[in-house]
Amino acid sequence: MLRAHPKMQGVARCRAALADMRVGADSVPETLLRLCLLAYGFPEPELQIVLRPYDPFSPSGDLGYRGIKVVLQYDGGHHQTDERRKRDARRDAAFRAAGWVVIIVTAEDRHDDFGRVRAELRKYLAARVS
Repeated sequence: MLRAHPKMQGVARCRAALADMRVGADSVPETLLRLCLLAYGFPEPELQIVLRPYDPFSPSGDLGYRGIKVVLQYDGGHHQTDERRKRDARRDAAFRAAGWVVIIVTAEDRHDDFGRVRAELRKYLAARVS
């Protein structure tokens, strides 16, 4: 699209944004979380981490770090139904049973550039890398 319309307004900004795009984020807030982590010097997280990659019924996490077993789950507004909470609890329990740390992220965390999330993640990165 950009090559087909090189003179359109905004093409330069679109080209610059391409470097930050990734396939796999399920929502804008997940993308904002990933970009925030990168801006604060964290390594690039993997998107849509499947706990057991060869199991088609395996739960998955929004983003995280397989090498140190830390997964971040962005639980937006649609996670507030009873049915969704139960599914999320099963998902998180499966990750924890496999030795993963699960960090739950909500819209509230966006208000301070995910400060709480960054602090937790920094703690786990330091502990698991050393």
